[in-house]
Amino acid sequence: MVDFLLTIAGFDPTGGAGILRDIRVFNHFGFFGTAVITVNTAQNTKGVKLFQFENEELVLKQLDLILEEIQIKGIKIGIPHINRNLNKKIAETISSLKVPVVFDPVISPTFGKDFLKDLKVIEPLISVSSVITPNKREYELLKPLLKNFKGYIALKGIEIKNYVEDRLIKDNEIVKKVKHKKDKLIIRGTGCAFSSALTSLIVKEKLVTKAFLKASNFLEIYRKEHFQKSDMLQGYSTV
Repeated sequence: MVDFLLTIAGFDPTGGAGILRDIRVFNHFGFFGTAVITVNTAQNTKGVKLFQFENEELVLKQLDLILEEIQIKGIKIGIPHINRNLNKKIAETISSLKVPVVFDPVISPTFGKDFLKDLKVIEPLISVSSVITPNKREYELLKPLLKNFKGYIALKGIEIKNYVEDRLIKDNEIVKKVKHKKDKLIIRGTGCAFSSALTSLIVKEKLVTKAFLKASNFLEIYRKEHFQKSDMLQGYSTV
């Protein structure tokens, strides 16, 4: 019997990031993936050129019909919707499931325009998250919204000399950290891959601390195992 995970995130038609990448990572860890699309995009390795947030009714209907038949064991949230009321409804629905929720607050793509301008629209999603996985820039922007957050923060990509450090934070204290040797690689979907791996591993391991260490190690493999053609601005992981 295969267990199911859910990603609520954006759609990257090239498969390098977004829900297609999330589902690939879910499969890697032995789970079947389901998905609700918050935003549709036109993009390739050179960046996001156009995006459109999905209709509220469609998003909620996708979520309702998945949950009508499928028992979800864990949830990963990627690009959040710009509609606060919709985010509130999503939060109310997923909080009733009582499963781990990993929120990767994608504010802007590596190349392209910001997805979100009013960050307060994501407050309902923060309130139901078990772990939030911002990069350094996102963390600085989100600090005012995280004052009363009681879950874990997996802070990614802190540069220290020749290393990049990931930190797991709880109640303003660093409880775990992992160092990676700095490189110049630009690999597609690293944020998606880390957060969907973390979701999978929390469901498997039960302990966030153990899952964090394993997800960080997975990301190192994810970055190393890649290919990049001459006309690509970013590399594709083969993991």
